[in-house]
Amino acid sequence: MRSLKDIIYLDASSTCPPHEKVIREVLKIERNHWANPSSLHALGIQALDILERSRNLIAKSFNVLPEQVLITSGATESSNLALQGYAGSLSPGRLIISSVEHPSIQSVANSLKKNGWTTQHWPVDNQGLIDIDLLDELLSPPTKLVSLIWGQNEIGTLQPINIIANECKKRKIFFHTDATQVISQGLFDFSQLEISALSASAHKFRGPKGIGFLLLDKQYLELISPIQGGGGQEYGLRSGTQSVSLAHGMAIALQQISFHIDIINNQMKFPFTKTSSLTSTLLSHLLNIKGISLTGHPENRLPNLISLIVCSKNNIPISGRMLVRELSNYGIFVSSGSACSSLKNNSSSVLEAIKIDKKLIQSGLRISLGTWLTDLDYDYITNTISKSIEKIALT
Repeated sequence: MRSLKDIIYLDASSTCPPHEKVIREVLKIERNHWANPSSLHALGIQALDILERSRNLIAKSFNVLPEQVLITSGATESSNLALQGYAGSLSPGRLIISSVEHPSIQSVANSLKKNGWTTQHWPVDNQGLIDIDLLDELLSPPTKLVSLIWGQNEIGTLQPINIIANECKKRKIFFHTDATQVISQGLFDFSQLEISALSASAHKFRGPKGIGFLLLDKQYLELISPIQGGGGQEYGLRSGTQSVSLAHGMAIALQQISFHIDIINNQMKFPFTKTSSLTSTLLSHLLNIKGISLTGHPENRLPNLISLIVCSKNNIPISGRMLVRELSNYGIFVSSGSACSSLKNNSSSVLEAIKIDKKLIQSGLRISLGTWLTDLDYDYITNTISKSIEKIALT
């Protein structure tokens, strides 16, 4: 594996290189505080103290109480725990999810169907935004659960989460969002939002893999049921011995995020950062390549993500998967869509939902930047992408 300094890693939405401070802290805990935090002896108490201090740091990052933070293995588990855990306290009703959700949310929907629930998709337009005109219809009975991804992981479009959360609050509907892609772009005050539950994975904001969290609104702390049995850790909601080192690494990663997202008049205001500046400049270069077009919303999008449809200058659709492999030969690392679906050969459900022409469905390319980048060789990137496109077009 080449050093991060020797490659151009543009796949932050798949995973991020852990921050150096995170690596040091995780190793320190693994060496010195490896005891089970549930043990009653002195070593266990020391480990528990580190775990709870880490929880406090996470809580402080979002202005919530420590007991509102459940430590999980990542956003997938958090989403399952939130939706299935709350559904267990209700009689069956309707779950609303968008047509551009992460596969983990669709999986939850499939599970709830077996228990008598119905699922309805909130349709999106050709830029990936939900149709807000359907709000009253979709949030009417029998809707009891709603889950919308905040920042879409494949095309970058941001949903009007605050509007939907406020409307769900009025109707006493449980509202969940997957905020995994958003948190790397800035922290926010969870206590000022009407979100019932929020999921995230640490490796998307330069923390360790295999760890994440679920934030819960205070009113739902007693209404979530565990979805697996065991030793009753995490306030009895998530059994399994906690990883003290990974939880601590996650807390340290959040401390490295110095920028803050404001939500004003239901619009997200991202801070102007080096990453967003690099993204904007790179996008302007890429759109100068004939045959490349942007997908997702042109403005209301994650500031670090570029989603493209790629054709040759002669309008020949280019396989995104082939382009990813070709670019990696030149030290440029991107993706053809969601990493969670990259090993599957089926087409992108997200691109289908925004009505991309069927002949172009396999031509998606996703470029996502992170805070480890301080500068970019735009000419090298654009020239290499252009040459790779024409090379594939000739094969």
